[in-house]
Amino acid sequence: MILKEENMDALFDPQILADDLCEVHHIYANFFATLNMKDWDKPVKAGSKEWTLHETVAHLCALSGAGLESIRYTLRGESYTFDGLTDRYHFVAYNRHGIDEHLSLPMQELCAEFLNILDQTAFIARTLQPDQVELASEMPIYNRPVKIVEAMSIIMFHAGLHHSAQVAEPAGVPPLWKQLYPEIQHRVIGRVMRALSLLYRYDLGGNLRASFVFQMDGPGGGSWHVDVSPKATSSAEGDANHPSLTFHMNKTDVFCQLMTGRLNLPLALLSGRLKLRGELRLFPRFGSLFSVDAKS
Repeated sequence: MILKEENMDALFDPQILADDLCEVHHIYANFFATLNMKDWDKPVKAGSKEWTLHETVAHLCALSGAGLESIRYTLRGESYTFDGLTDRYHFVAYNRHGIDEHLSLPMQELCAEFLNILDQTAFIARTLQPDQVELASEMPIYNRPVKIVEAMSIIMFHAGLHHSAQVAEPAGVPPLWKQLYPEIQHRVIGRVMRALSLLYRYDLGGNLRASFVFQMDGPGGGSWHVDVSPKATSSAEGDANHPSLTFHMNKTDVFCQLMTGRLNLPLALLSGRLKLRGELRLFPRFGSLFSVDAKS
């Protein structure tokens, strides 16, 4: 197995994390500065099944704010409880409750709250001590305790990638992930791979042993894999010894569109922007194997 250890280390280096969080803060600050109230509650392209811009920013405040609080508790040696999130199957209701609690805030106040969350997370990353890096806490949707640096990386890509198209569309601007430099996109992809390993559903995977490989061409691209087994999961950059299913994308844009729910999958497959190789029977299972709340 060929690993790029220096790149994997950079993903969770506190100083690099702080820089990347500051870049996401900068992108959102510029975006919020141009927001118009007429776009605040406008339906997004995907229709009523998706949150409005207002709801999405409320969600970013609620979930990222809870993540930040869990980091603070962990640094103090205390346990944090995500109120209302007793298990993964309550995640949708937990998110809805968090959104509803924030909807009454004026637009400028809500945007300022989210920017402050990013700022405070970056500050913690910047001042994190070496003996604190391995500290971890339980989060109900993940399959093992999450390290502080992993939690900060999730806050970073949750805004920088996952919801970056959802907030941009009502305002009529390109997805905010397009503003990330290629080297930051590269790190974001590696952090998403780690999150996938944290999300893997042992209860649905059963005896599965597999290596899911993601290859991307062009700026910011590379090769990563997520390895799963009945007892452990891991993620790494580089080539896998025994790839089970390979997703080959002609550029990182395809991955970003996939992660933001904006990829026309049949068209991507027909056009060759996305190619699948290996055990194709695993492809229909991929979504549920790495889902938060798919039923057993």
